Order: sequence, then structure tokens, then C-alpha cells
Amino acid sequence: MNNSPSLNNLRILDLTRIWAGPLGTRTLGDFGADVIKVSDPRNPISSEAHVNEKLNRNKKNIALRLDTKKGRDIFLELVRISDVLVENYRPRVMRNFNLTYDDIKKVNPNIIMCSMPGFGLDGPYSEFPAFGSTAEAMSGIVSMMGYEENHPIQTGMSYADPVSAINLVGTLLTYARHRSITGEGCFIEIDLSDSPLGGIGEYIVANSVTGYQRPIQGNSHEQFSPHDAFPSKNTDEWIAISITTENEWGKFKEITSIESLNDSKFSSFKSRKKHEEDLYEIISKWTQKFSSTELMELLQQNEIPAGRLSNYHQILSDPHLNSREYFVDFSDINQRYDGQAIPGHQLSKEKWTPMDELGKSSKYILRNYLGYTQSEIDSLEEEEIIKPTTGDYFI
Repeated sequence: MNNSPSLNNLRILDLTRIWAGPLGTRTLGDFGADVIKVSDPRNPISSEAHVNEKLNRNKKNIALRLDTKKGRDIFLELVRISDVLVENYRPRVMRNFNLTYDDIKKVNPNIIMCSMPGFGLDGPYSEFPAFGSTAEAMSGIVSMMGYEENHPIQTGMSYADPVSAINLVGTLLTYARHRSITGEGCFIEIDLSDSPLGGIGEYIVANSVTGYQRPIQGNSHEQFSPHDAFPSKNTDEWIAISITTENEWGKFKEITSIESLNDSKFSSFKSRKKHEEDLYEIISKWTQKFSSTELMELLQQNEIPAGRLSNYHQILSDPHLNSREYFVDFSDINQRYDGQAIPGHQLSKEKWTPMDELGKSSKYILRNYLGYTQSEIDSLEEEEIIKPTTGDYFI
């Protein structure tokens, strides 16, 4: 059986930044793709929040000035030997570098190039700067979230970014498969602002047909009750409970042994929904007798959908995730990161590497990928076309 990483023959040039693009290329790197992160040597990539660190593992980093002729020429040399190029600048940036798909395919007609602009390569919003938070707002998702009218709440996780990253992975693998059969390269456009729209398609259809506007519901649900987060006995610990059938409701009443839940006003979904405030007050008094973990285990053992609202500390120590060896520990930097949720032939975790510092692989790439001599590399460094770090690990 072949246990080698699924993508160990795929080389990717990564011109992405912020979150969506780096997360997508990181996923491909986790499966063994040779990802070369191209960074501007003038801009630091580390931060106290470690966002870049978690998004750029399993990648080499070359610090290269694309706004110079020599830097652009080196980049095109890398294009010539690569399979995929991904970028997520505003459209004008690649035009200003003279690195549009028309320029790229002249050097490598078989390459797959993917652009991930915020609002597309054309249209009235195309040159707007975009972040996941603003893209999710413009997608309409935020209008359906919150606890009261006229006070929308964002997801808190820039939903457009991870959705776009997932779209990137699936789309690139589809076209990589197509190229392996036909030998043809192609150009792909994945817009940050479009990606979240697939998650609310039913509401778009409903509105176009009947004018339906989904009401603000907080944690409640139009079709299920009870459906909310309830407090546990510990400070700021909660349990999410979702009763989806009358059978589950009957089991819940048996478990809790709360006599008042047998009141006729809680006998059906419609009635529970009508008296939801009273219902939630009763349930909250019961849930506060237990920890969120105790509640989750008790309810799940009785086939009632429930889950504790885990904080970061609880996630890191979660016995289920740890038994599945989800996390990855980089002992040399004493940091633990999220693993890879997609199963398959991943790069062995023993071979995973933390984020390259800015320019850490510059010399290695120039020498071993492109055949540059030491004197040529020294000259590029003196001209500040490249920037190797002091601790270039790949000399």
C-alpha cells in the first residue's frame, strides 16, 4: 500500500496573504504539496497573534521583490517549474506587476493559476479592499444573525475566509486532475465575497419567490424547540441543546424528571415555541446543577443532540480530539496548532514544519530549484532583491 502524501508531486507558488488563500494552500501542504510562499522582504510575517504562523506551516518561504525586474524574472523562473499559482491581491496588483494570467501562461502554458480577489476581477466593487469580515457582511449572512432586530452580529470568525479556502482546495484538485488527463493549464477565479452565498441559497430563493425575510432568532430555531445554549454550574460554561423530534423531547423529560415539563403548554413543538421563554427558564435551572461536560455526556448517552460550548483551553485538552491525534506539536518552538481535519494520505506529522521565517528558504530555492551560484545569490542580496534570514535552514 502506498502511504506517501497524496500531493507530493504538486508544486504551488503561494502569493496569498491574510487568511483565505494561506489556509487553502496550507491544506494542500499538509497533504505533501511543495508550497513556496513568496513574500515581500520589506513586510514582516510574524505576529503576536500567531495568525500567519498557523496558516503557513509546511511551506518554504522566499523573500522576493516582485516590483523589480530581477525579482520578477526570478518569480517567472519559479512559474516555469511550478504546477499551480495562487494569489489573492486586488486585481490591479497583478496587473501592475505584469503578472496576469496572460503573462504567466506565456512562461508556463500548463500552469493552473487561481486568483482570489475580494469582489472579483471586474464589476463595480472589483477594486474594493476586502476582508473576511466585510465579505461576510456583504453576503447577507450577518443580516440573519443576532438577538434583536436592528443590531446584527458578525460570526466572529470571518466566515468568508475559511469557506473560500475550502472552495480553493476542492477547485484546485479538480483542475489538477483535469490537467493530469489533458495536460491543459487553466485560470480559476474564486471571489471571497461570493463564497459565503452558497450557505444561504435557500433564503435567497425564498425571498425571490415570496419575499420571505428570515427573522432574527438568536440561538433559537424556526423548527426545533428547545434549541439554545443553557448555563451550567460553572462560570461562563454553557451547554447547547437541540431537541429535533418529539421522541427526543420525551427522553429529555425522562432524564430531567422535571414535573413542570409535563404541562400541556410544552406538549408539542408549536406550544413549546409559543411558551419558549418559560421553557428556557425551567431548563436553565436544571442545567445549572451540572458541569457542561456532565450535561453533554448525560444527554448524548440518551441520544439527545448536545454539546458543551468549549473554550480554547477545553479544546486543547479535549480527550476526543487528543485520542484522534488531531493537534500537532512543534516542540522546538513549544507551540501546539490545529491539525488537519480532512482524512487521507497526509504528510507524516513527524515531517510537518512550523512557518518559515521571512526569507528562510530564499537561498535554498535559488540554489536547488533554479541553479543560482553563491555569487549570484550574494549579488541579489546586496541589491535587496531577496532577503535570506540569518538562520537559513536550507543552505
